Amino acid sequence: MERENNYENLEMMEAAPQPKGNPTETSVPWRRGAGRIVTAVLLLLTLVALASSLLAVTLLYFRAQSKLQAVEEAVQKLQVSLRPDNALDTSAKESDSLQLLDEALAGVRMLKDQLGHVSAAYGEIQTRLDNVSAAYGEIQTRLDDVSAARAAVQGRCSHVLTKLSRGWRFHGGNLYYFSQEKKPWDEAEQFCVSQDSHLTSVSSQVEQEFLSNESKGESHWIGLTDRGTEGIWRWVDGTEFRADASREFWEENQPDNWHQGTGGREDCVEIRPSKLNLWNDANCTLPSRWICKQAHGQAGL
Repeated sequence: MERENNYENLEMMEAAPQPKGNPTETSVPWRRGAGRIVTAVLLLLTLVALASSLLAVTLLYFRAQSKLQAVEEAVQKLQVSLRPDNALDTSAKESDSLQLLDEALAGVRMLKDQLGHVSAAYGEIQTRLDNVSAAYGEIQTRLDDVSAARAAVQGRCSHVLTKLSRGWRFHGGNLYYFSQEKKPWDEAEQFCVSQDSHLTSVSSQVEQEFLSNESKGESHWIGLTDRGTEGIWRWVDGTEFRADASREFWEENQPDNWHQGTGGREDCVEIRPSKLNLWNDANCTLPSRWICKQAHGQAGL
């Protein structure tokens, strides 16, 4: 079967328009992130309040220690008073000793009560501090995740805007490049690889229609080939080829692997607008326009 179009022998240099400036950053609403920041601030204020309470408990503890020292001094006085200088003042000293002993016992009881309160308050505050610290750590982790996600989205948006400024087109989550010059299939694939992409695969009827509409009446190489094993078709980008699902995209009586007498069979596939934008197998060495695809999506046909 003869090729419908006579291709040009002289290759033209591929000149993709360069961006005239840095791509505009795309702002993304981050209400959830802002809410988490407010929560983190509130938790930080709670930590400050609990730290103040802990300071107050610490001061109470030192006061209790001071009273304990006073009790120790009272006990020392009691010990001194129990050593009589002579028999005459023994009775008086016993009376004073009993009074000092009562004061010491009262001081010990009060000290025990205060230390019990201090211990309970200290334990409660420490528990609250641990809970708040754990919550603060969780919020901080979430904020880090949000920041990383935001950076990733901004990076992707910047990448897409750069590609669009250089003539690529966005459709269905993928980026496509429709060449203006003509190359053999291998050279076309090399160009796509240099742009971090491959000759396009086709994942659905919707994508087929998009590629057909954007071909503008010109035949374009796509990334389908049966090189290696005749009749075993594969997408060059690694997408699985499903023969039954793609049958409707072939021209009538295609593929036919027609020998053109030009040094090879037909092992590469093109979209031909002159034939209702359907697929035709052709000799890979013939020059044609091509379509690159930088994919982010679904399994192919």
